[in-house]
Amino acid sequence: MTEITDKELFHVRLRLIDLVKSFFQDEPDAEKMSRWRGTFTALAQEQINPAFDNGVREISSLLKSKNLESLQEEYYTLFTDPFANDQINTMASHYIDGRSFGKTLADFRGFIMAADIVKEKDVVDAEDSLVLMLDVLARLIEEEKDTESLEAREHQTTLLLEYLEPFTAKLSEAVQENEKANFYQSCCTFLNGYLDLEKGLCTVQ
Repeated sequence: MTEITDKELFHVRLRLIDLVKSFFQDEPDAEKMSRWRGTFTALAQEQINPAFDNGVREISSLLKSKNLESLQEEYYTLFTDPFANDQINTMASHYIDGRSFGKTLADFRGFIMAADIVKEKDVVDAEDSLVLMLDVLARLIEEEKDTESLEAREHQTTLLLEYLEPFTAKLSEAVQENEKANFYQSCCTFLNGYLDLEKGLCTVQ
């Protein structure tokens, strides 16, 4: 990958967070699938690191072979169907504490309070859901970009190492073991590759 400026790096990181969120935030639609295909075609031309590149290759290949209906069906089965026996939970406390709305949620609420981040009133998901955790990471990156705050960078490191990394490792295991997951197994590979990039940034600054 060609060298980029700090300003461009912040922009890329925020774009990648939006991309990861788009897999888990709601059901795929035609516009989203078209955007995914264009984005992963472009990413496949780059070489970032082995974990990230592997996720890119997997998703790029699946997007060429799958249609929208199959992706929508998989999303519904894994994340929405109230009668599914093997629905995938996307809350950190479910995996770390063994139950949703556990100690991890309370701890994370304390963490975002210390970081001066407040959940919007119209957001119904718990703070320790994957999408909201990624939102928090984006907010902290925005803060660092705008203020050059060392504290914002330290909060990012805490979020990555103490919350997102242990959570997504267990989430990925659950998805990999789910026979109804195919596309989302690759989404988790990409998610973990992206977080690996973020951890690398935390260690060099």
